[in-house]
Amino acid sequence: MLEYLTIKNFALIDELSLPFHEGLTILTGETGAGKSIIVDALQTVLGEKVDRGIVRTGTDGALVEASFMLDGSTREHSTGSGELIIRREVPNKGRSRAFINGSLTPMTQLRSTADSLVDLHGQHEHQSLLKVEMHLIVLDAFAGLIEISARYRELFAERGALVRSINRTEEGSREKLARIDYLTFVVKELESADLDEGEEEELLGEERILASAQRLIDGTGQALEKVYQSEGSLSEELGQIVNSLRQLQEVDGRLAEIVDLLEEGRTQMDESSYLLRDYTTSLQSDPSRLNQVTDRLVFIGDMKKKYGDTVREVLKTLGSSREELRELDEGEVDLETVRARVAELDIELQKIAKELSAGRRETAVRMEKGFLSELRDLAMEKVKFSVQIEDKDLDETGIDQVEFLISPNPGEPLMPLRKIASGGELSRVMLALKRILAGNDDIPTLVFDEVDSGIGGRVAAVLGEKLKEISRHHQVLCITHLAPVAAYADNHIHVEKEETRGRTAIKAKYLSGDERVMELARMMGGFEPTPGIVQSARELLEESIGIG
Repeated sequence: MLEYLTIKNFALIDELSLPFHEGLTILTGETGAGKSIIVDALQTVLGEKVDRGIVRTGTDGALVEASFMLDGSTREHSTGSGELIIRREVPNKGRSRAFINGSLTPMTQLRSTADSLVDLHGQHEHQSLLKVEMHLIVLDAFAGLIEISARYRELFAERGALVRSINRTEEGSREKLARIDYLTFVVKELESADLDEGEEEELLGEERILASAQRLIDGTGQALEKVYQSEGSLSEELGQIVNSLRQLQEVDGRLAEIVDLLEEGRTQMDESSYLLRDYTTSLQSDPSRLNQVTDRLVFIGDMKKKYGDTVREVLKTLGSSREELRELDEGEVDLETVRARVAELDIELQKIAKELSAGRRETAVRMEKGFLSELRDLAMEKVKFSVQIEDKDLDETGIDQVEFLISPNPGEPLMPLRKIASGGELSRVMLALKRILAGNDDIPTLVFDEVDSGIGGRVAAVLGEKLKEISRHHQVLCITHLAPVAAYADNHIHVEKEETRGRTAIKAKYLSGDERVMELARMMGGFEPTPGIVQSARELLEESIGIG
């Protein structure tokens, strides 16, 4: 599980260190307080693509470090004590770097490791259940077929290796030597290229900014002049308007709310001016760096022309070339013995594939019923859900093509889960799936970002109960704006913005006792809750703790 998260110079976060604990951890705070920025930082340390704009203005770079305590299937990634520490550095210039337990790690390896550590749901891309290839894995987990499925994949991999050995042997020794020479060249060239899957996209963005540096400098400078610096600027005029209305407010108190909103608008305008000033100051024309970026992009383009349409395909070429070269170096094989083993594997694979298919189809109906029952509790009574299983040729997963289909609204046809548009609706779908899979899912930490979007009342309390139930099997982190959800927390973090020396920074702290009651009251009744609302918040907390 996630034990610690340290964030430095990331967006509006100056420096923030947060310990995390087992059970259900809730993050609350006003809209725009920065709760999702903490989740963004967690995504960054887990290997998600990052925009260099997240680096806090005036600093050399951002850093995010996460500490995990591992066991079970993820233990292999940890140190001897079971601890795994991931660090991601995002400099102002150049490529970001990732480290696992102090060792420099390719981004592809980091993402692979992260997939077994954290699952994020909500307004984010890192959502494993939206990947169609995960649907069969989820169905197998629900059906209790994980072990037999793993055994099937092992046998399929063995068969593939044997078939490749047969093919290589039949090619003859001359062709084999020529192939070894070619593969050696390919591996050497691609290893020296040191490509990273996300590098090209980052370089294209950097090239775009560098090529337009003067335009950005001029445009943002003009905007800053009009908004803040010039005589008669927007900020100055808005200040005069506020002063005039404040005098009128003494005549008619109904103007108070309007004056407060205008003052808040001026504060935000001034804050945006500071940020715009920092941004404009940070810009500079750098022809040398632009040439470096352009040359690197040309080089990447050359590698793509030779080895694949995308960097991902080029990296796959490197991996497959290494594997083939290793197998070629293992020498000749006894063709008769190998062919006999392939025949045995064909029979065994067909048998296991049929057994897997039968189990999947039988379980699909049960999974659909359980899923729909969960969604009804979450105010999605009209939703339709189907586990679509279609036949396919035997491959590494069997003979079934599995995809989850859903229709959130009456009259709409069943569509692939990945095509759902609403973030809040999608989060509830994910929550329902996680709820029915809670005992079978091995991912230790689940993050739900504003899963409560579009719901309230009784459904909010049900949502809180379900998050609490999931937290008995997983560590759960959840951002919410609803008091009935927050009341179920084992750990409650409050996030807020503070202004120090003219700069805004995000702060976070754990709440307990009366502090937590007052935060629930704020969520229920606004900035100045009445004694009645405070008492209701206290009763809500006591009731939720009793149920949880």
